[in-house]
Amino acid sequence: MSFLASTAMAVETDSTGLEGDNLDLNAVLELFKDSESPEDFEKKLNSEGSDVNNLDLNEDGEVDYIRVVDAGDSTSHALTLQVPVTESESQDIAVIEMEKTAEETVNVQVVGDAELYGENYILVPQAKTNSVVMVNAHAWRPVRFMFAPRYVFYASPWRYRHHPKWYRPWRRVHWNVYNGRVNRHRGYCRRIQTRHFHKAHHHYHHTHSAHFHNSHHHKHSKIAGKTTSGAKTSAAGGKASTGKTSSGKTSSSSPAKSTASKKTQASPTKSSAASKATSSPSTAPQKASGRKRPGAQSDRSKSRSSSSSGRTKSTQKRQSSGKRSRSNSGGKRH
Repeated sequence: MSFLASTAMAVETDSTGLEGDNLDLNAVLELFKDSESPEDFEKKLNSEGSDVNNLDLNEDGEVDYIRVVDAGDSTSHALTLQVPVTESESQDIAVIEMEKTAEETVNVQVVGDAELYGENYILVPQAKTNSVVMVNAHAWRPVRFMFAPRYVFYASPWRYRHHPKWYRPWRRVHWNVYNGRVNRHRGYCRRIQTRHFHKAHHHYHHTHSAHFHNSHHHKHSKIAGKTTSGAKTSAAGGKASTGKTSSGKTSSSSPAKSTASKKTQASPTKSSAASKATSSPSTAPQKASGRKRPGAQSDRSKSRSSSSSGRTKSTQKRQSSGKRSRSNSGGKRH
């Protein structure tokens, strides 16, 4: 139970990177609780001394004026907070929804617009001693004012660059400065994922600014690109290996670079082997021509022996024919 209570006391105090970081809905709910009426609530939201509003949707360097518009019936209200972004466009920031469930029981929840706070950003007030029990807002002064029988639904008459005389715009501050200032307004709230009641939501008419939507997504796409590149850089740094150089200093190199260097060092050996392989065909015929084949020697010896045998046979024939002729001549003489 103590863990849940601590969770209720500190709701989303870290930056999310969305524009809603500059309007703390926990503090907005506390500011509404301390107001007299919706009109008084609007005045407090747009006073620099309240330290609650730090929005700058049109990025002109000055904090935006927040309009308050109420719609509903005798048992439910949808109090919308919106910013005029241009002459013709406004952007909803959040809606405070109230529903009367009994004669003296009113439930309250604040819902942030998805463009500024992300999906399903809903806060409900909780008791300080018990984070499970919802707070009955019937005793809140603005709630009693709005559920009074003669209440006239309030709609802010102010629009883009047309503000009340008491309003003095001020410069936007860094989120770290804003977060420190708004901390004193934070009350006991708990974030939920779905609405506790839905009747008041039927009176809510969403207002969307295409100008803010385009500039919002363009801005965050750049942030996402930088985050992705930073993640790649850190991943490459995490894979890097360290070693010592000859001078004793530590040097780091990635595996890809070391592999490339090994390939570069190994390339001269491959190139020399290739040059040898290229030059070997020209030298091989020369070596082959200078050698004597064993078969060639036997053929030459055979031809020599056959020629010598032929010469011997011819000589023998000549000698035999000479003897015959001599014997024939001797016989005639007798």
